[in-house]
Amino acid sequence: MARPSGARYTFVMQFLIGILGILVAIGIWSWRLRMAREGARAAADMARTAASLPRRMAFKYRSGRNGLDLIDDPREAAAIMMMELARARGGPLTDRQSDSMTEEMMQHFNFTRDEAHELVGHAAWVTNKAPLPQETMRRLSQKIVGDRYLGPKEVVDLDSMLVAVSEAEGTPTRDQLSLLQIFRDRAGLKT
Repeated sequence: MARPSGARYTFVMQFLIGILGILVAIGIWSWRLRMAREGARAAADMARTAASLPRRMAFKYRSGRNGLDLIDDPREAAAIMMMELARARGGPLTDRQSDSMTEEMMQHFNFTRDEAHELVGHAAWVTNKAPLPQETMRRLSQKIVGDRYLGPKEVVDLDSMLVAVSEAEGTPTRDQLSLLQIFRDRAGLKT
């Protein structure tokens, strides 16, 4: 094969080197754009992570706490205490006990029947995951007594609500009286 003459050879070589240079330049710029895009994506991910940090920390804080520690409404605490008293009789929750709790909530909390039923259901769910009934009563009694918005009248009202639930199926059992006594001791009520 014959070699092209000098001027033509030089032109072909310059042309090939020019095309190779252009391809290398395109490759380098495409690599740099990809790196910049990945850097921007990493920065955006870091910004999203930083933005969600307070929410994640709050969830981590709340998830590390016991379910009873999350209760801040005294009405919810009272409903859970009534549920513990009803369950202390042994066996499943009866209709009379549920009706008694509903009536007490409607009377003392000014709830509608639906709201009271909803709170009874919530209390049943919480007590399924709560610690032992005695510990639950101690902790919730302390929340009730320590609530700055509740006075002696509300504490006495809660005692009458607890008594009504414990008597829904007749004379209270020893376990029910024991739980009732825990509340009364914490509240400073004389029996």
